Amino acid sequence: MAPCLLNIDLGELPDEDERLYTYAQVANIACGGHAGDERTMRRALAACARHGTRAGAHPSFEDREHFGRRELVVAPEVLRAQVAAQCAELAMLASEVGVPVRYAKPHGALYHAANKDPALARAVVDGIVGSLGPGVTFIGPGSGALREAARAVGLAYAREGFADRGTLPDGSLIPRGQPGAVLSDPALARENALRLVLGGTVDTLCVHGDSPGAVAMAREVREVLDVLSLRTEPLGEGALRLALPARLERRAVLEALKAQPGVVDVVVGEAHACMYFDPSAPPEDPRRVLGRLTTAPALVEERPLVTVRVRYDGPDLERVAESVGLSVDDVALLHASREYTVRSVGFLPGFAYLGEVDARIAVPRLSTPRTRVPALAVGLAGQRTGIYPFASPGGWNLIATAVDFTAFRPDSGALLGLGDRVLFERVD
Repeated sequence: MAPCLLNIDLGELPDEDERLYTYAQVANIACGGHAGDERTMRRALAACARHGTRAGAHPSFEDREHFGRRELVVAPEVLRAQVAAQCAELAMLASEVGVPVRYAKPHGALYHAANKDPALARAVVDGIVGSLGPGVTFIGPGSGALREAARAVGLAYAREGFADRGTLPDGSLIPRGQPGAVLSDPALARENALRLVLGGTVDTLCVHGDSPGAVAMAREVREVLDVLSLRTEPLGEGALRLALPARLERRAVLEALKAQPGVVDVVVGEAHACMYFDPSAPPEDPRRVLGRLTTAPALVEERPLVTVRVRYDGPDLERVAESVGLSVDDVALLHASREYTVRSVGFLPGFAYLGEVDARIAVPRLSTPRTRVPALAVGLAGQRTGIYPFASPGGWNLIATAVDFTAFRPDSGALLGLGDRVLFERVD
């Protein structure tokens, strides 16, 4: 499944939220036809530079009064010059900022009018190439005059779908001004994104930066695209490993993958999930499963809080305190003063990796692991803390001992699971 990019129309509003640039992979920057001026273009290009967003030109009919959403009668040679001038101004400012303009997409009424008229389509494409060069990628409809015009001059072409627009039964967009034309519900935008990408007919999805709730919709659509673009690695005939984005709740991943027919076991860690299955009946692509997961109204119920009583008597406590420049009491206080979440379970049955540790007491693992760590020892390693369920070798810094705690029971398994919340309570 080829990655699908999120493009957002930007540089159009005076109070634009910069968070949109963190979600956008391509920013279509208004360059004067329907909106935008030198100041807004500079601001948009600077935001692209800060967030690593690719810049694109977003030319339009010259119609600021109606925001470029009214079709105008313009001769092709005039339209070509107008598009070229808009793109050239953006390109000049981009060269000063140091952000190349690698994409182009016509805006609003021009997008639709040119896609129906080969002469207008060629005028748009020629204007773009004349200012931005032949290396630009054209973003446009999946079929029509614009795609043919771009192909005729050898431009790379990205087929576009709209995550924040409603569609008619034939798949065309509901005209603006009609009920359901513009979406504001992030859940609907997620469903649109999933449907369009899994349909295999788009290379990029658009969210309009001036839509109500644009930030929330962009965040949800980007999450769907990130999941669908994840890399999978086969691990023999009946297993595979899948990289996981940080935003995806790990317990939800575990439950969704385990529920698939033919899956024998699933192991979810902090960065990856491993899925084991019957090779004669392989399950559905896990990226599709997790892509649908993001459309659920609630992923997982909040887990109960587990309180673990501990004595701060570990053999490494004083050394840890000295290395971070704090007292022993300060280390204990910082360790016991925050709530942790189980990030993964492994190494030993019931060994839960808990995070995040307060940065002031984060210390690296021991350079030489111990050959034996006693059961119920509480350790620190980087941003993680954990409780050894059994006596075993281990390289964590031992600062405490859990009291009256059982991490693993043979009849019921591990006490702590993914997403569980843990609080340490200091006892004497």
